[in-house]
Amino acid sequence: MKINLKSTLGEIVSLYPNTASVMNKYKIDYCCGGKNTLENALSENSLNCEKVVSELEKEAEEIKLKDITNWNNESLSKIVDYILDKHHTFMKEALEEINILMFKILKVHYNTNGESLLVIHNLFGQLKTELEEHLVKEEENLFPLIKEYELNDREADKNSILKFIAETESEHDKAGDLFKALEAATNDFTPPKNACASYIRTFKLLDALEKDTFNHIHMENSILFPRI
Repeated sequence: MKINLKSTLGEIVSLYPNTASVMNKYKIDYCCGGKNTLENALSENSLNCEKVVSELEKEAEEIKLKDITNWNNESLSKIVDYILDKHHTFMKEALEEINILMFKILKVHYNTNGESLLVIHNLFGQLKTELEEHLVKEEENLFPLIKEYELNDREADKNSILKFIAETESEHDKAGDLFKALEAATNDFTPPKNACASYIRTFKLLDALEKDTFNHIHMENSILFPRI
């Protein structure tokens, strides 16, 4: 299974979803940066081309052994429902739990880790606000419009959708920047040696939220939106 260096990151993950794990490992931005080519991404991140491509091809090869949905062949409504059921549901649950845990560990560990936790708490607060507003806009405006457009193919609906897509992609970029800032502030979501169970759980959830959000953004930027 050969991976083309000229392919975009979004195209690669769309065809071979398993490769997302390799992208995450090397901090290759396949969601907001999904239009970038693999060749450019490897160069920009000073990565070993042969090593990374080999790992990507190994993951791509395993796709043959699994029942993977090719979302490029599915209806717009099915893609929307998948995003709602999988990504929106997880995001709401994770944000709620992290919010409770974040205040708890800030209070308990303030005297020992207060300076770093205040930064993390502030960044998470910004991220939570950004993501919650994003969820509401998609659920109340963008996704119903997409389903209506698929049924009736009205030009007016398409124009409205395109405006929402431009706004949505901008919000994706903001969320991506906040996650990168959280990565830096948490040492890539690594809890300190004195971390309690709540501290460890918080960082684990932040890491899971980041990865799920990247997949969420990829589904929209590289699969759903180009279909409109």
